[in-house]
Amino acid sequence: MSDKKSIHNASFNSHALLVFSALCMIGTSLYLTSHYFNTYYTVGFSGSGLCELNSFFSCDKVTNSGASNLFGVPISLFGILNGILILSGYIFTSRETEKSITSIILLNGVLCGTLFLYSLIALGGLCPFCAMYYAVSILALFVYYKNSTFEKPDIKSFLIIGLFFLTSSGVMYGFVQSKEQQQQDIANKESVAGQQMVEQYKGLDNLGTPEPESPFSLVRATKNFSDSPIQLVIFSDFQCPACKMLAAVAHEVIKKYEGKVSVQYFFYPLDHTCNPEMQRPLHPLACQAAYLASCLPQKFVSVHDDIFKNQENLSQSWLDDYAKDENVLDCMKSQETKDKVVDLIKQAKPFNISSTPTMLLNGVKVEGVIPINSLIPIFDMLIEKNEKK
Repeated sequence: MSDKKSIHNASFNSHALLVFSALCMIGTSLYLTSHYFNTYYTVGFSGSGLCELNSFFSCDKVTNSGASNLFGVPISLFGILNGILILSGYIFTSRETEKSITSIILLNGVLCGTLFLYSLIALGGLCPFCAMYYAVSILALFVYYKNSTFEKPDIKSFLIIGLFFLTSSGVMYGFVQSKEQQQQDIANKESVAGQQMVEQYKGLDNLGTPEPESPFSLVRATKNFSDSPIQLVIFSDFQCPACKMLAAVAHEVIKKYEGKVSVQYFFYPLDHTCNPEMQRPLHPLACQAAYLASCLPQKFVSVHDDIFKNQENLSQSWLDDYAKDENVLDCMKSQETKDKVVDLIKQAKPFNISSTPTMLLNGVKVEGVIPINSLIPIFDMLIEKNEKK
């Protein structure tokens, strides 16, 4: 055993790199875990968009995909555990423990490479915080490669580590289930959580609705938008992953509250090409997608759904081909269409819209995506209020 390398005999610089990697693994994974719960189990009206850099570098792409969790447990939990495992190697210094930790760090590196390729190929983008995790994971693997010996893991210590991972996963699963139950409870406006949502909503400023109304709607319950019991004004970007998620929520709302909800849509591309409030093209195809949709007002719902359905594979050629099939390519390229889209974008300014998605729920500004169960008690209150008029 004396001829085998050990991480404990490594240089100060190697130890510094290893501790740095472990702390970064924990830090990035904690953020990603928080982002996961903010996405799926939001309670209240707070938005989140720290790692939405552009159409390629987007945490939402991964969070909204099947790769974000394993049987309901966010995979970022394992990043936290891996970081803790590396640090624990300074407490449990036996050769048997080191062999098992080295094996797990190697497995983590392989899984990071797999997820990296999946994200690039299947999702067409990369989560910035995930990329940071991949980088420090490879750094940790390199430090172990240079300073330790890769051997078959010790069965006893490997099983203990496995039990630690399994127990932590079980605790997290129980926490996820409690969040699921909380969402179910919120949906009842008579529950404490439901009443809290309603009171929080009532405490927010009513900003009114844009004038004139948008010519683009997902559904109309009444001829005059302001006569609908539930009035949703959505400011959205066709390349924004969270906007795609909100579009799905909007369809759920439309189905559940048929005949009682009106949803009008305003373009707000995060692209300086058509949005005067933007300094750079965060989503470089968002303006082009808005031009296409604006040329098909009678088919707006289907165009809206088609673009979001193909968001991950969106390209200029896809948009042009769609426009050709609908005989609106000239319309899509015309200055008149561009001016129309810009006019709709400008209607966001009085409401201080700065991110997508943002909606006005009967005049109250809501940023980000709120799960439908959190909105149900508010919708029910609005309908009840309308019936009393």
